[in-house]
Amino acid sequence: MRLPERYVHEYTAAMSEPGALTGALNWYRALALPGGGTAGGDGLVHVPTRYIWGRKDGALGRKAAELTERYVAAPYRFIELEVGHWIPEVAPEVLAAELLRP
Repeated sequence: MRLPERYVHEYTAAMSEPGALTGALNWYRALALPGGGTAGGDGLVHVPTRYIWGRKDGALGRKAAELTERYVAAPYRFIELEVGHWIPEVAPEVLAAELLRP
């Protein structure tokens, strides 16, 4: 699923600001470090984690989403929503409810 049209101009304007696109790309560049680890750790997440995934996500498939659990050494919950990649934009209330759920 594509980004809803009402966000396209807003996000395009934001990414047009000096340094914004570089910052956004650097977030992706920082995801994986050489050797598969993280800066100063065992490569695992040690805090309770909820992975909220949209079944219609064209950018991240089910298998990749499910394999994320192996990198979490803490309580973990995998939550599927009937949406695409842009969860905060298309389902903010559902996302907020899942994040606030005990």
